[in-house]
Amino acid sequence: MKKNNGWLLIDKHIGVTSRDIVNIISKCLKEKKVGHAGTLDPMASGLLAVAVGEATKSIFVMQNMPKVYEFKVRWGFSTTTDDMQGSVLSLSDVRPTKEEIIKSLPNFIGNVKQIPPNFSAIKISGVRSYKLARQNKEIDHKARLVKIHYLKHKKYINKNYSVFEVICSKGTFVRSIARDLGKKLKTEAHVVELRRKYIGKFSVKNAILLDLSQKLIHSPLILKNLIPMGDILKVLPSIKLTNDEGYKIKNGQKLSVNDVKYFNEFSKNYPNYNQIENLYCCVNDVPIAFLKIENNKIRPLKVFNV
Repeated sequence: MKKNNGWLLIDKHIGVTSRDIVNIISKCLKEKKVGHAGTLDPMASGLLAVAVGEATKSIFVMQNMPKVYEFKVRWGFSTTTDDMQGSVLSLSDVRPTKEEIIKSLPNFIGNVKQIPPNFSAIKISGVRSYKLARQNKEIDHKARLVKIHYLKHKKYINKNYSVFEVICSKGTFVRSIARDLGKKLKTEAHVVELRRKYIGKFSVKNAILLDLSQKLIHSPLILKNLIPMGDILKVLPSIKLTNDEGYKIKNGQKLSVNDVKYFNEFSKNYPNYNQIENLYCCVNDVPIAFLKIENNKIRPLKVFNV
């Protein structure tokens, strides 16, 4: 595999956008194919997973992994952005007790319908929601189903502030959790601190900090921390191919399952292989392509140019 195909784990600073980080890495490595797997707001810090080169074809894999966030909520105020960067929208004299907060949390665990913040990157008729919000245009977000695996009240700082930890699915807005939690507790609320700690098994403890004061980041230092694409794809089922089979797949050819040397080994582990949505193949442990199995034929969906 080429050394510039893989993943970088970045510990994003507060005040920069996820796009800024992507642009810096792209410029430094002189690589056009760079993308991230899940936006972090400018006021948020923590783990940003950045795909480089052919790894951009596997962004959806990282996006689908559960995320762990720690966040601080301020009670009594709601804002236009549901975080501290917005203007005050509503005030409340009500301050929930620690017991009331803990008692309310089960309402936010499981499959939850959530309305995204108006200031978000979601597109409405092709336009980012935050752009419409800045123009004071009316926004009518539809509730979206997200999954909250875990929500814990970690610390009651004082009557105005509490700290939480959440494990949630792709598409979850922590700012919406805080806003809705406030409503449930008959008060107002917004996020004042937000940090992403994990994406799947990948921790911010293993991420690198970029020195944004430097105009150019030393690329060998970045490449030293590049995680091979195969390490990310291990969460998916895979088929082992021979060199000849891999060559055919890379050239867009279909393979009969009866002609694939290691297919019986694969089918024993995955007897319902026709129902697998995300599947890839390897040659000598190097990922070659995403696949689809239909009518006893294996066909390539996305081929990695490695």
